[in-house]
Amino acid sequence: MAYIVLVIDDQPSILQSMEVFFQLRSWKVHTAPDGKKGISLARRVQPDLVVLDIRLPDMDGLEVLKELRSRVPNAEVIMITAHQDMESTIKAIKAGAFDYLHKPIDIDEMDSVLKRLRAMMSAAPVAADDESANQPLGGLDTLHLIGKSKAMKEVFKKIALASGARVTMLVQGESGTGKDMVAQAIHRNSPWNNKPFTVMDCSTLAPSLVESELFGYEKGAFTGADRTRAGRIELTGDGTVFFDEIGELPLHLQSRLLRFLQEGQFVRVGGVAPIQSNARIIAATNRDLLAMVAEGTFREDLYFRLKVVTIHMPPLRDRRSDIPDLARFLLEKIAARTALRPRMLSEGAIGELMKRDWPGNVRELENSLTRAALMTKSTVLSEEELAAALDGDRYQPATERSVKSLADAERDHILFALESYEWSLGKTCQALQISRPTLRAKIRTYGLGKNS
Repeated sequence: MAYIVLVIDDQPSILQSMEVFFQLRSWKVHTAPDGKKGISLARRVQPDLVVLDIRLPDMDGLEVLKELRSRVPNAEVIMITAHQDMESTIKAIKAGAFDYLHKPIDIDEMDSVLKRLRAMMSAAPVAADDESANQPLGGLDTLHLIGKSKAMKEVFKKIALASGARVTMLVQGESGTGKDMVAQAIHRNSPWNNKPFTVMDCSTLAPSLVESELFGYEKGAFTGADRTRAGRIELTGDGTVFFDEIGELPLHLQSRLLRFLQEGQFVRVGGVAPIQSNARIIAATNRDLLAMVAEGTFREDLYFRLKVVTIHMPPLRDRRSDIPDLARFLLEKIAARTALRPRMLSEGAIGELMKRDWPGNVRELENSLTRAALMTKSTVLSEEELAAALDGDRYQPATERSVKSLADAERDHILFALESYEWSLGKTCQALQISRPTLRAKIRTYGLGKNS
């Protein structure tokens, strides 16, 4: 039996091209030019699939999607749009769309979606009384994750799918890619977004303090414990605890965290009574945890407990097409934060940004644009001004600059690393490949501070 597809779009060219596309693949095709006619036709023909434009002349596509999920719950929906933004992607996926494609529609991408769809329909048809068909849209807070690239669209889809489930999640990616923002977006799009979001930065807390910070302690548990204190898991309640740089968590605490994930309860330091907690755990790392498992520095059982849902944040060099929009957003953010006049980018300046690899990713891009905004007076930054601000004297010939002493070069490099990682000692140590005591000694030696 042939599958039935309904295409709802106000562009005749889209309707015609989709009709040909599906007919060549032996689908029975129906088309509608607006939302109301589409809903009426869907009730009559009971399609297996609806291809739905998110912007229609008479109705919002998301409202049409809600009607379709109510009236033809067996139908899967693929949203299409010429307007690319994260918010509409997440709304569509949360409302029950099977996938979300952008115009102009890529034939190979549509074929890939249909392949997954046919496999799903043949393996497990959706029941008409499936309660998930009528989930409300709810509120949405996307924070400031910017991107239209294929890699970022996958991130947005996973955020939408994962945010409603109280499961453990692992966010992987290089430093500066925005893993913390993914964790916050998951929390803010969840049913528990009115509960606390607590951060545990495993790279900055001294190992001796992590246990008491996380689980709390009883009065008299150790010298100086003159009162009982709740830990971050306890204070978070039904909210989310975000473990930043989970790979830095000491082995003995990995076992305690694993026990909490398995049992949903913990004991304060110096205590005996178990305390129940329903806190959701999201962990992030820039390290290869599987390699750490092989080395014996990370527990294998904890690794598999954490990666129930895994989201990979792509490095900026792998999503260069996002750089123009991201840079414009960052310049607006910089202007608001520094009270500087808003800056714009010339086409040449955008090209200059896109040809760089950005090893520090979004964080490095933001720091570089901040430096450019401070060092230039032009409202529209040219390619030459931007390059000069970004490179400084790094590429000047020796005849045009003085040679720094080794100590001055080391001081500047350490200060640059500290500023790049927002004075996170753990992350700076990892980037510079030095120990924390060595870094602290260098900071004292060179008299470095946040206003250096």
